[in-house]
Amino acid sequence: MAQHLVQITEPGMPAPQPERWKRRLWQGLVLLAFAALPAWLCQFLVDPPQDHYIHIEAFRYGKNPSVIHCNWGDRLHLTFSTLDTGHSFFLEEFNLEVKITPGSQNVAVFQTADPEAPPVFQREVILEAKHSSFWGWFVSKSQFRCHIWCGPMHAFEHGSLIIAPNRLLYAALGLLIGIPVVGLLSLRGSLRRNWADPPPRAADVNWDLLQRFPWLKKLTKRRWFQFVFLVPGMAMLYAVVVTTLFGTHVSGRNLGIMLMWVVWMFLLATVLTPLGGRIWCLACPLPWVGDLLQRRKLIGVQRGSTGPYRNQLFGQNRRWPGWLSNAWPRTLVFLGLGTFSTVLVTSPPVTAWVLIGMVLLAIVMSLIWELRAFCRYLCPITAFVGLYSMTGKLALRAVDKAVCDRCKLPTCQLGNRKGWACPYGLCASEIEENNDCGMCTECIKSCSYDNITVQVQPFAHETNIRTISEAFLSMAMLMLAATYSVMHLGHWPWLRDYVNIFDKNNWDLFGLFAAALWLLALVVLPGLMFFGAAMARRLARIPQNSLALMTASAGALVPIGLMLWIAFTLQMLFVNLTFVAQSFSDPFGWGWDFFGTRSMPWHQLWPAGVPWIQAGCMLVGLAYSLRNAWWIWLELAPGPRAALKGMVPLSALLLTFSGWFVWFFTS
Repeated sequence: MAQHLVQITEPGMPAPQPERWKRRLWQGLVLLAFAALPAWLCQFLVDPPQDHYIHIEAFRYGKNPSVIHCNWGDRLHLTFSTLDTGHSFFLEEFNLEVKITPGSQNVAVFQTADPEAPPVFQREVILEAKHSSFWGWFVSKSQFRCHIWCGPMHAFEHGSLIIAPNRLLYAALGLLIGIPVVGLLSLRGSLRRNWADPPPRAADVNWDLLQRFPWLKKLTKRRWFQFVFLVPGMAMLYAVVVTTLFGTHVSGRNLGIMLMWVVWMFLLATVLTPLGGRIWCLACPLPWVGDLLQRRKLIGVQRGSTGPYRNQLFGQNRRWPGWLSNAWPRTLVFLGLGTFSTVLVTSPPVTAWVLIGMVLLAIVMSLIWELRAFCRYLCPITAFVGLYSMTGKLALRAVDKAVCDRCKLPTCQLGNRKGWACPYGLCASEIEENNDCGMCTECIKSCSYDNITVQVQPFAHETNIRTISEAFLSMAMLMLAATYSVMHLGHWPWLRDYVNIFDKNNWDLFGLFAAALWLLALVVLPGLMFFGAAMARRLARIPQNSLALMTASAGALVPIGLMLWIAFTLQMLFVNLTFVAQSFSDPFGWGWDFFGTRSMPWHQLWPAGVPWIQAGCMLVGLAYSLRNAWWIWLELAPGPRAALKGMVPLSALLLTFSGWFVWFFTS
């Protein structure tokens, strides 16, 4: 983790290698001290072991109490009852599953490690709050869940067991303080001098992927290159739609739900976007049928001309309205779908019809508007990957801008006999951020000067938020990740009642939830950002108006936003990995068993390590966001001292936000 946390460094030319490693060493040692000291001291705040008698009442969809606090070595005397149907108390880290039967004071106690072993029936379960292994000293949070399906919201039924001393919480809070301290210490040299223009960033060192691997360049120039990626994307779309339409309505056993909202969502947030930028757009099946109707070619290029383009395109090819050529439409579409996210996850047919609707919308728009209008302006996936591709390590760029300046006919944008006109309407020389480019590789094929490549750049390197609509998109995406985490990963069952419009028909509460979500995303957080920008304007004494400062500052929300999405999707995958294997073996829930995994017992993937990874995500996101805030304000302010003053309100917001989620994920 320390290698990521020390990214807050002063800009300038790269330091010599020994100096760089020396600097990283002392930064790592300081951060280690900030983590280790509170983690060691917190053990002196714990009382001696005691006996606690706790009655756990199970119900749809939660337990009371939903969180149990105790000290290391305490003996917990647990009794159980249920208010409605059968439930279970599944605590894998302690090899314990308790089956609760309505009307019975006795419970059946199973071992999670050997669920086929005969149960022990008893009235009271005694649990010693102590892990047997050495690593148990570092495990403070465990989640108890239910393994008996009791309704559509069953997957979100869980609570927390917190064992003090909570070393993870104290270590993470220590790092939360240590990260800005190390950052300030690293900036001492910058604060002693002023400059008219910020020096180039040390991280502005990219390397040419296609130049290093000539065989890859040859592949990208082949007409079938994108089609190879589209085939698995189309197969996944087909599998999701068919299984969600005709398969079981139990979401945890439906292949489409597991594939879409557990596996794909995890890969998109955790692997594809941070490593590949908008690489998913290369394989996305949603615009494929529309492209086929617009181009009338499966793989080849249609010669001719349509308007300014050097390809023959079918359809009306109208220009998209200028007043909608921004991030507002896809922001609102994503917010709309996000409002009903629980319905999408828990109701397989709804997922199917939403996907079918997006494909049909992409087809209709391809016949009316030019190029990939759906992808550019309305696609909710573009809202996510377009924004968070700013963190991506892959970037499609012009090799030499001087060559582009001499180009009289931008074939990368308009197309030719070798490649289609850019589906996103871009000229390669104008691409400076990942936001807009879908990495379809058409420009690599069509460029007359062979001047376009794929670069590998540092993680979270891009900071430029260009418009107020993109700023609102970054804030909305951050609030959606926060809302999903609190609603679905938190231990508060009453919160989930606000989105339960299935068996409880809580439409009044759902209306309050929807209003709160939209207010948080479009009013509250933007209001805080605007207020912070107004304060920063006074602190730094700069002439820019507060709205422009707020827009620029929103670029610092991107790293922490992506890391929060990773923390959310990671837990969803780790908890449901067994159900993924089960659904692949029985995709429709019809009793098939293709791979022999249909009846495999439920095991979570490293449940004790999940809070550690989630806390690490928030701390890494904070480090990168603070670093990017520094870079942003260096360009806004007249000097480094003014930049440091200007970023104070934004830094306070980032620290508060990440600190709250560190507490949320660890306690």
